[in-house]
Amino acid sequence: MGSTRLLTIGAAMVATMAGSTPAAAAPPPPPELLTTMQFTAGPDEVAPGGRVVLSGQAGIDGRSTGNAGRVEFSFRKKGTTEEVSVGATDAGSSGKFRFTTKATASGEYVAHYRHRTRDITADGTDSLNVYVDRPVDRFLYSWTAQALSCLPTCVAQGPDQFVTTGPIKVKLTRECLRPNSGGRIGFTADPANTYTAGAPGWRDFPNGEGPTDFELNPGITRGHFYLEWTSGPAADAKELTSCNLAGRSPPPLSSGCGRRGGRRCGQPSRGTVRMSRLRRRPR
Repeated sequence: MGSTRLLTIGAAMVATMAGSTPAAAAPPPPPELLTTMQFTAGPDEVAPGGRVVLSGQAGIDGRSTGNAGRVEFSFRKKGTTEEVSVGATDAGSSGKFRFTTKATASGEYVAHYRHRTRDITADGTDSLNVYVDRPVDRFLYSWTAQALSCLPTCVAQGPDQFVTTGPIKVKLTRECLRPNSGGRIGFTADPANTYTAGAPGWRDFPNGEGPTDFELNPGITRGHFYLEWTSGPAADAKELTSCNLAGRSPPPLSSGCGRRGGRRCGQPSRGTVRMSRLRRRPR
């Protein structure tokens, strides 16, 4: 009887002591994780079929590791709302990713990131302009002069202007009274207008022979037209050695002036050189 009573009292004491200890507080909820993404579709513009690099970095804001995940890419053509999948890639622990595709049209690329182990995502967008090169004629320069006595030489130089690296189409007409009248025309950035035989930016007309329609390929994007022409010598002092030359630009220029029967010195001239160039147009 005595031992039973002690056990009962002990149990009661344990119960009382346990009841006097306050319950442990519940752990606070984990803080909400913020995600971030940096995303670029480059270059800003490209021709159809050109290489497009989709790259960036995504993950938990403020963390440089532990951001491994999957990034899916889609494309939304300009003027539409439909998104078309273009592929996917993995993001490393740093969150960095890179994916290459081909350009089809102007529009917007969308990147969707999902963390590998956590239920967190991030999204980014960037636009791309796809252009198409089409040949168009642009009026560049014109020059004309009548009855020039180009002894020793007639010279005309156009203003500095910008062109593309494509070929420049030129039309040059000439009519000279004397044989052996010839010269050259070129597009150059050289202030001294140095001529090099066979240079793609020049066309030489020895003895005046050569086509009236031709191309120059100077391979530069800024320069000026330069024309130089020499008339054949006269048979006697009374005979004219004149040439009619036409080459072509919006601003009129002065050319060489004639000695006998030519036009007055300083008289403005005009005429037409045309170029076929590539112009970018959105596709």
